Amino acid sequence: MRAIRLVVAYDGTAFHGWQRQPGLRTVQGVLEECVSELLGEAVRLTAAGRTDAGCHARGQVVSFETGSRLPASAIAPALRPRLPAELRVRSSQETWSGFDARRSAVARRYAYRLLDAPDVLMERFAWHPPERLDVDGLVRAVRPLEGEQDCAAFQSTGSTPTRTICRIHRAAWRRWEGGLLLDLVADHFLYHMVRTVVGTALDLMHASDPAGAMVGVLASRDRGGAGPTAPPHGLCLEEVFYPEDRAA
Repeated sequence: MRAIRLVVAYDGTAFHGWQRQPGLRTVQGVLEECVSELLGEAVRLTAAGRTDAGCHARGQVVSFETGSRLPASAIAPALRPRLPAELRVRSSQETWSGFDARRSAVARRYAYRLLDAPDVLMERFAWHPPERLDVDGLVRAVRPLEGEQDCAAFQSTGSTPTRTICRIHRAAWRRWEGGLLLDLVADHFLYHMVRTVVGTALDLMHASDPAGAMVGVLASRDRGGAGPTAPPHGLCLEEVFYPEDRAA
């Protein structure tokens, strides 16, 4: 059996998230069906991140094992005519035995896009909050996030119990053509964490001390003390990081 790694991009608008669900159109369901048909065998895909309904991906990583002799590099181009327009396999390669897209990852990068003003062309992939953005306040609000943090306050109520300590390598706002983008890189993320960070930063941007207020939210470990969860359509999984590849 060979281990295969795919890099996948998708517009999540018309999907009910990544994970296969009976009777629903999901990214995993559509992609598994197409890969299985191409290779002539049933495959089970593992993804680096289980994106929610409406969320997007530019650099989702997927792994699976196969006994097919089709060259790994040929899988991506062979899939293109089989996949719907909103789902694309950007690359395919053979990787080391035991590679797991989720468990082997050492960090992930997400982006959340905000719009300065309503835009009919961009509103599919970015959110226009009802309140005018205070750029300085937003920048100050996320500054305390970098480093090792207990992010329990940003985890949705009812989530599966998991380790809430996250090492956040980057938490920074930058301009993009439509407005502001929050760039977050961490060793792992809790359920709805990025969207809740965005909602909390928006809540705190007008505070007299946005950074101090964010420190207080972190210290509380209380979801009730954080802001609302921002809508899913502004979120995109941009990149997944792995240890230096070993020979396949």
